[in-house]
Amino acid sequence: MTHTEYVHIMLGWGMAITGMVWLLADTERGRGLRWVWPVLVFLIGFFLFIPTETQERSYTQVGAWDTFLSVFPNSLAVWLETVQKHHVMQHKTAGVCAMLAGGVEFGRVTGALKAARWAWFLPLLSIGAGLAIGIHGGTQQHLPRVTEQLHHWIMGGALVVGGGLLALSKAGRLKSEMWPRVLPGLMVVAGVDFLLFYRLP
Repeated sequence: MTHTEYVHIMLGWGMAITGMVWLLADTERGRGLRWVWPVLVFLIGFFLFIPTETQERSYTQVGAWDTFLSVFPNSLAVWLETVQKHHVMQHKTAGVCAMLAGGVEFGRVTGALKAARWAWFLPLLSIGAGLAIGIHGGTQQHLPRVTEQLHHWIMGGALVVGGGLLALSKAGRLKSEMWPRVLPGLMVVAGVDFLLFYRLP
């Protein structure tokens, strides 16, 4: 399996697990998990933000462990050079959005952030991350196959739609208690898509 396939499968695991924990935390039995999913959201963002994306190994056959180790940059200079590329900036933007969303939600759970305005960060940052991932275009170097682009559109769309519905719910436009659960549910769907179907011909 190639490096890019393993990377997206790992992200799929992270998204699916986070969405399921989030949904479980929204039940009476799972209330103790309320602080866990914000930490997982932060970690997803962290692992999007820190890799050095030189594209040298994207389509190289590698092992899962080697792929995981490649997440950790070994050169700040190379990281600063590659982050200037358009698609890398999109990844990093999505990562920053996720880290901020996870951090703010953790602060809300622990009581450190009590003002009502903090509740708006999650839906807006979800939309921001979704746009950053969803507007991914294909180039000869990055996402050259339509199937690769399609999976990014699915994930981006899931975050934008879920974040938008959450925002409408918080604004009082959508009354049912079901609507705030759409975002974590769509995270599970997008994660499973990466996990099971992100394969290259």
